[in-house]
Amino acid sequence: MGKSVVEGLSISRKIGRVALAGALTGAAFLLSAGIPLVPGAIHFRIFAFLPCVIGILYGPVTGFFAGAIGNTLWAILGGYFNLATPITDLFGVGLTGLIPGLLVKPKDCLSVGGLAKAAIVSLVSGIIMCPIVALGMDVVGAAPFMVILTFLLWADNIPIFFGTPLLIKYLLPSEDALHKFLKRY
Repeated sequence: MGKSVVEGLSISRKIGRVALAGALTGAAFLLSAGIPLVPGAIHFRIFAFLPCVIGILYGPVTGFFAGAIGNTLWAILGGYFNLATPITDLFGVGLTGLIPGLLVKPKDCLSVGGLAKAAIVSLVSGIIMCPIVALGMDVVGAAPFMVILTFLLWADNIPIFFGTPLLIKYLLPSEDALHKFLKRY
């Protein structure tokens, strides 16, 4: 019961899950792009927790690609794409799904302590992501590294810290629900 939802699925179903997770993340990021902090570079992304949640529920690979593909789709569709997007942004935002998926399992999140672990691990993944993305933005001239880093640290990490456990708590209200959730897939 501690396994991710995608273990044991066919490769085509796994690819479908990755595509769906990436599209969902990209659409959610696009919805919150209307809150610019550094125009053309940093937005308050209220859905920054989605790759973390997807990584925890569907496994680290799906979480990585939810963040990587989602961020790239957001950048292309929102008109924010730059040369850093396919390199530093893709990798950095992908880590926010990979790290929680590696370190937190759905079963862990059935307790308050497990939800706290999910929040802390997800926050750490966001903190790791920030300098990677800030470096790319600095290299392409979007804004100086420290400006990007400062805004990113709170623009993505506040939603990550609070949103991850809240959404998981909503999706996995009990061990019985978790068992049904894992069985359905």
